[in-house]
Amino acid sequence: MTLGNSEGRVIGVRGAPWRATVTPHGSVIPHDGSAELEWHVAADDRWYSPAQEPSLRQKWYAGYPVSETRIRIPSGDLVQRVYAVADLGGMTVMEFENESTLPIVVAVTRPDVFTMREPINTPPQGIDLPLGSITIPVGHKSVARIALAHVNPSSGRLPDDIAEYQSLVRGWETACDVASRINVPDHTVVATIASVRSNLLLGETYSDNAEAIELVRLGEVDRDSIIGVVEAVQRRLKAEKRSKVLAWDTPHFMSTAARACVLLEDDVAVGDICTSWLRMADRATQELPISMPEGVQAIAWAESLLACASPSGGHCDVLPHGIPETWWGSSFEAHRLIADPHRLVSYAVRWHGARPALLWEISGATGLTLTSSGAHVDWRSTDATGETLLDQPVA
Repeated sequence: MTLGNSEGRVIGVRGAPWRATVTPHGSVIPHDGSAELEWHVAADDRWYSPAQEPSLRQKWYAGYPVSETRIRIPSGDLVQRVYAVADLGGMTVMEFENESTLPIVVAVTRPDVFTMREPINTPPQGIDLPLGSITIPVGHKSVARIALAHVNPSSGRLPDDIAEYQSLVRGWETACDVASRINVPDHTVVATIASVRSNLLLGETYSDNAEAIELVRLGEVDRDSIIGVVEAVQRRLKAEKRSKVLAWDTPHFMSTAARACVLLEDDVAVGDICTSWLRMADRATQELPISMPEGVQAIAWAESLLACASPSGGHCDVLPHGIPETWWGSSFEAHRLIADPHRLVSYAVRWHGARPALLWEISGATGLTLTSSGAHVDWRSTDATGETLLDQPVA
C-alpha cells in the first residue's frame, strides 16, 4: 500500500485489530464487512458529493495515516479529515472544518456514529441519501466531528476531549522515528518513509524480506522476531550466493539485520552476519537507483544515500554518494542512522557559502572511523563528536 494510491490507504490503531481503508475521496470502508461511511455536503447552492467533485484534493499529513480531503464550496473550502484514535476502545474520527464564510450541512451515511451535536431532523432537499443517513450543521469557520466505534458501533455524544488530528500526527511521528529520523529538502522522501513505517506498524505487508528487520528497529518485538530476521538474512545470502555484483541494498540490508540482532541481544546471530558479510564484502555493488523505490526498499534507499554502515563493524561512510544537487544550499539532518551493528550516527549539514559543514555525533562505544567518500574523499575521524567543512560539491 503506497502513499496516496488510487485504491486508498489503511488506517487503524496500533496494537488493535480493527482496520479500514480511506478512499481517495475520504470515505471509510471498514474491513469487518460493515457498511461504508460516506459523506456529502450541502452548501448554499447545492449538494456536493466528494467522489464527483473536480475540486477534490487529498493528502496524508507528513505521510502518516491521518488524511485530509478538500472540496471547494462557495466562499471557501470544506476540509474533511480522517484518523483513528484509541479512545473508548478505538474509534475512527471523521472531522469536518468549514473554512467558508457560510454555514453548511454535512451528511454521513451511517446512523451508528458518535456526534458532537445532535443531528438535524429536516435535512436540505436535493439528494437521495441512503436510509439511516444523518445530517449535521457546521457553522462558518467551525469544526464538527463524528466517530465510528471500532467495537459495537452506536450513536451518542462524542466526548469533548477526543484526540485531535495534530496529536495523532505527533504520535505517529514519535513511533516512526524510533528507527531513524531523516529531515531532508525532498519532502517526498520523508513522507514516503513515514508512510512505509506507519503501514508496517499497522500490520501492512510488503513483498520485501526486510520487513522483519525494520519492525525490530521500530520496537515491534516478540519471541519470533529473531527468527524473522535470521530467515530474512538467509534468503538474502542465498540470493547473493553466486552473484558477481551485489544488489544495491545488500550492504544496508546486512548492516540493519546485524543491528536488529544487537537490539534482540543475540550476539551469535550478530557474529554470523558479520562473518557472512566479510565473505562478500570484496564484491562490487550495484549503483544506487536514481529514483526512490517502493516499500521497505524506500527506507534502504534513503538511508544508503545518507550513510553506508559497516555490517562487520568499525567504519561508517556518511554521504557516500555525495550531496544530491537538488539539496545544495539547503540544510538537512539525519538522526540515529546505523553506523555499524553497535553504533548509531547522527549528523547535520549546514552551509558556509558554497561549502557544506558536517556536524556529527556517534552514540555507542568508541572506535568507529567516520569518513565521507562522496563529499570529502580525504577526510576521516575517530572522534565521537565534531564538525568539519566538506568540499564544495561539483555538478
